[in-house]
Amino acid sequence: MKEFVIQALLSSTHSNGNKLPSVRTLMSSLKASSGTVQNALHELIRQGLIYSIRNKGCFWGRPPKLSSISLPETPVQKLESEIFSDFRAGMFPPDKELPSLKELRTRYHVSLAILKKFLLKEQEKGTLGRIGKGRFFFVKSKMQVKESEILFITRSTPWGEFSPASEREMDFIRLVYRTGASKHFKLRLLGYDELSERFVDRSGNVRRLSEYSRVTGAIVSTLLVQKPLGLLNALSKVPFPISVWWEHPKTSLSNVFLKQRGHAFFNSTFGEVPGEITGKFLLSKGFHKATFISPYHASSWSIDRLNGIKKSGIKIEELVDSKYASPWDFRELARKNGPKYTVELRARKLEESIVEKLIRNAIKADVWIAVNDEVAGILLEIAEKKVIKDLPYMLGFDNSAESYLLRLDSFDFNTEALVLQMFYHLEVGKREAFSTNKIRNISGNVVEK
Repeated sequence: MKEFVIQALLSSTHSNGNKLPSVRTLMSSLKASSGTVQNALHELIRQGLIYSIRNKGCFWGRPPKLSSISLPETPVQKLESEIFSDFRAGMFPPDKELPSLKELRTRYHVSLAILKKFLLKEQEKGTLGRIGKGRFFFVKSKMQVKESEILFITRSTPWGEFSPASEREMDFIRLVYRTGASKHFKLRLLGYDELSERFVDRSGNVRRLSEYSRVTGAIVSTLLVQKPLGLLNALSKVPFPISVWWEHPKTSLSNVFLKQRGHAFFNSTFGEVPGEITGKFLLSKGFHKATFISPYHASSWSIDRLNGIKKSGIKIEELVDSKYASPWDFRELARKNGPKYTVELRARKLEESIVEKLIRNAIKADVWIAVNDEVAGILLEIAEKKVIKDLPYMLGFDNSAESYLLRLDSFDFNTEALVLQMFYHLEVGKREAFSTNKIRNISGNVVEK
């Protein structure tokens, strides 16, 4: 009789995940006793053909893995996720107190009881400290910072020479030194020569990382490092925490490095978020159509910015050239074809000629979005030649000094928050509660002039 029940069930129409009839239903339809039906079900479970869930019954197929079952977040877990995510994005400066309880309740739409439960839990874990009754702050390492040395690693020539290549890089360097000084860290400048895959100091002496016995952490810039994974390999076995400014496409960073304990990667430029924030800014101003202009569309960052703007919901006309990837491409062309003292001038002329071709047949739009401030400046120069009639509202990316001179609204990549987050990771080290196996994306905003 047990075999009869088993065969009847197997021959019935079913697929994985379907629920089997109840024991009482099977007893009635197959004219079998309760014990016989249950023995048949146990046999099917033993064979792995069905599975049982307590108080719910039996189901065809194999039971789902526990990891695939997503349990709903509790209000405290949801708040923790949102606050930690905002912290990693640079919304809360780690060297300042958190906003007041009232401000936090308004921002996250939670009750005072839920908020206090979260804050007290984090205080107990040692993530947060408290001043008085209601002001909390991020707890840092108890190491003696006045005696601590930090390595500051950038690309360099084989003889240790380093020259900033952009205004953003200069801002980064200045902020690293200023923040280090305010925290009483002693910075040790170290260059990485890609050709020899060696570290050199600013005097051109080859150095080993093991020589820096007093070092408690490292700030690393990968800007214009052509093979950054080689640099990461060289840093893979250091005993101290490392903060890396990852100035490359996010997809080019292997999980092997992301999962390395004590290493944190920070991005402020790549990805679709800057474009999406810019698009939402324009929507808030009542703009629904825009033209995107880029002579560097062979780059992932130009493509990302365009895709982010589209994601915001704005309709876009694309005026792009996909032959070149960055302003440095034009400078390299200029270096090959003329004297060194006119490189910048000739590079600008090359860019201008491409931009002028791109906008020649542009549809009249209310907004022009330049891929960066340099292109926005070129558009204004072209307008001065009377090539463009009725120049529309325009904005760019980088929030450079030029954007202030031109009174140009521009997206700021928030380099200050980037540097503060990098130092906070070094101060907290491997016990950081905000650590994640993902690149930490620093959020910026459009600065109006």
